[in-house]
Amino acid sequence: MKKENENFFYDYKVDDENRLKNVFWSNASSRAAYADFGDCITFDTTYKSNKHHLPLAVFVGVNNHLQSTIFGVALMGNESEESFKWVFSRFLECMGGKQPICILTDQCPAMAKAIPKIFARTLHKFCRWHIMNKHKDPLKKLYKLFPDLKDQLTAILNHPLMPSEFEDAWKALIEKYNLHDINVMINLWAERKLWISAYWKEVFCARMTSTQRSESMNFVLKRGFVTERDNLHIFAKQVNNCVQARHEAENAEANASTGTRKIVTRYGFEAQVMDKYTRTVYSVFRERQYHSTAFRIKTSQDNPKNYLVHHYNQSKEFTWPRHEFRVLADEVEGRYECECKLWEHTGLFCHHVIAVFEHLRLDEIPSRYILQRYTKDAVTNPNFNHRDYRTTTDDGTSIEYRRTILYSEVVKIINKGCSSEAKFQIALSAFRDANSRLDNEDAELENNEDAEMENNEQSSNQDNTTRETGEQNDIPQTENNDPYADIQPPLVAITKGSKTTDAARKNGKCKPPAPARPEPELDEYGRPKGTRMCGTCNKIDGHNSRTCKARQLAKKLLETHEKVYGPTASSGNIKVRIRNLLARQHIPETEDEEKLDTDEGECFEDETDDEEYENKDEDEDISEQEETQNTPDVDDKMENLNKKEGQRKCSVCNLRQGHYASTCPNKDKMLQQQIIERQTSDGAIVKPQGVKACGTCNKIRGHNSRTCARRQLEEQLLHLQSTENDSNIMEDSSKEKKNRKKTQTTTAAIRRSTRKR
Repeated sequence: MKKENENFFYDYKVDDENRLKNVFWSNASSRAAYADFGDCITFDTTYKSNKHHLPLAVFVGVNNHLQSTIFGVALMGNESEESFKWVFSRFLECMGGKQPICILTDQCPAMAKAIPKIFARTLHKFCRWHIMNKHKDPLKKLYKLFPDLKDQLTAILNHPLMPSEFEDAWKALIEKYNLHDINVMINLWAERKLWISAYWKEVFCARMTSTQRSESMNFVLKRGFVTERDNLHIFAKQVNNCVQARHEAENAEANASTGTRKIVTRYGFEAQVMDKYTRTVYSVFRERQYHSTAFRIKTSQDNPKNYLVHHYNQSKEFTWPRHEFRVLADEVEGRYECECKLWEHTGLFCHHVIAVFEHLRLDEIPSRYILQRYTKDAVTNPNFNHRDYRTTTDDGTSIEYRRTILYSEVVKIINKGCSSEAKFQIALSAFRDANSRLDNEDAELENNEDAEMENNEQSSNQDNTTRETGEQNDIPQTENNDPYADIQPPLVAITKGSKTTDAARKNGKCKPPAPARPEPELDEYGRPKGTRMCGTCNKIDGHNSRTCKARQLAKKLLETHEKVYGPTASSGNIKVRIRNLLARQHIPETEDEEKLDTDEGECFEDETDDEEYENKDEDEDISEQEETQNTPDVDDKMENLNKKEGQRKCSVCNLRQGHYASTCPNKDKMLQQQIIERQTSDGAIVKPQGVKACGTCNKIRGHNSRTCARRQLEEQLLHLQSTENDSNIMEDSSKEKKNRKKTQTTTAAIRRSTRKR
């Protein structure tokens, strides 16, 4: 992006280990948009937008079409006061020191400390939605107790004019419902000056009272552009694609605003507003003009220039109990002011002023009341190139013009070259010759650019650059004069929503980033063998976990294990363990038996898509074990176990103590006792055939309830019994049919005999 336009701004910071910590960037078009619409911004962070889990912070504003626009993007290693100060200072440096009038954020304490130190002349407001959402649970309980409380509280938050009026209305609400000792009402009252609009009615906020635009922009980024698995370079490209998509939507709305529209009334001021405002802003004005018809005008007796606008047709849009507003209208001086201060707060006219305009039959609104930021000509041409991509060449020729000329000539050559074989060869050789010459030209240009960059770096590295604030430059210098050579990728950040302990957060014990996706293997022609990664060997080699050679080796190891130790009920788990060990530890074939013997009691997680070896009978409840297992030693040991109950029953000890068959502490003892009992009864040396009892016969015989012979026999008996019943039913049905036919024939014979008589 810096090569496309040198006005692209970026900066980054590294930690003591030379790992990337913070990074901020802003496109040239975003910097130009901030010059026109940077009077009010929202700032919010979101998580899980990249592979390193760095919190994503976006500076968002609103343009003249009431659309959200991105001013800058930052990735932060943590959400500390130091990181916020660094991001805000870089944003201020990028925008030429221009501070916004108002900034809206959530209730992050580190952010609240950093904003006054960087944006000294900016009003910091809390997001109303975040505050109400923070207290939504106790408020829901109050709404259930008092059904009318929600509407009255919303009216108090939206419509009061001055702080004194809000405070009086709040106290009246508290007195009415006796909410003096309710904690949620006490907390809302304590923070009222940071989020109640009545305390900053005269401060311009561009119709924004919450961080909803930042939230929606985060949703757009995470829904359609970035994912949790993206590397930083892919993440940066996708964010740039989102910025370009927003510009396309803005251009489409700008083209729509140039169309002709029909005015609804004959008022002169409506034609003026329709000509000046964009299509979206004019739609807002028309809606307010429609609602202004619910007000009536009375002239004040004290001053004829003052008008009392009262609401006579009550509706849901105006739930505030006060329905009379004082409007000052001086046609000579061109002053139109309402005590609701909506124009000062948003830059758009309120219902009361519009009602006075209609009452006076105003022909033209003073130009100072129509803000340029809402007009069609709001976008100005800055003194720098604000295009993110080049549209002209070095000599000033349009790239699109050259593309059109070349395309028309190429089409002519293609049409002529297809007519015969000789012309085809001529056209093909001409294309190849032109392509090779263009490649040589590109190589020469790259060599010249590299030489210029080396000269510039040598001249710039002679000075130990320091920032204007007096801080040292965070960009390290290497021996090769390349500031990006030794920068390491960032660690996985510990965010607010991560499940880490407080000690790990304080010590900064962050885990390194996950390994990158491997490159696909190539065939003999240099083409990739596939796109899917094998879950066993973690390679992209044209196979999956079912056809992997490592898995085939695991099958051989399983056969060897069964020959030595015999088949067991958990052979499926053993196969999974072998496959995972091969993929992660690369066990030689000569040491397989020892590894299998030592790892028999462990459980490994299967990361592949293979489900045929999942043990589906672990959740079955077994009523009793064999009587041979209930020995006094085992019973004494079971009494000394922890009494804490689990969610499922162990199939070995038949207890709910938070473990299962493979982790049962009594497994070895019970198996040994079972062997002793069998040896004493049969007189033969018997090896254990499994570790889990069958759910049908309650025996440990190396099978489960699905492969139990007793269950199969019962199913066969049930099948035979059902077939016998079916045959009996068929016989009965056939007899009924024969009887029915006999009755039908007899009735028909009787009818015929009666007719003959």
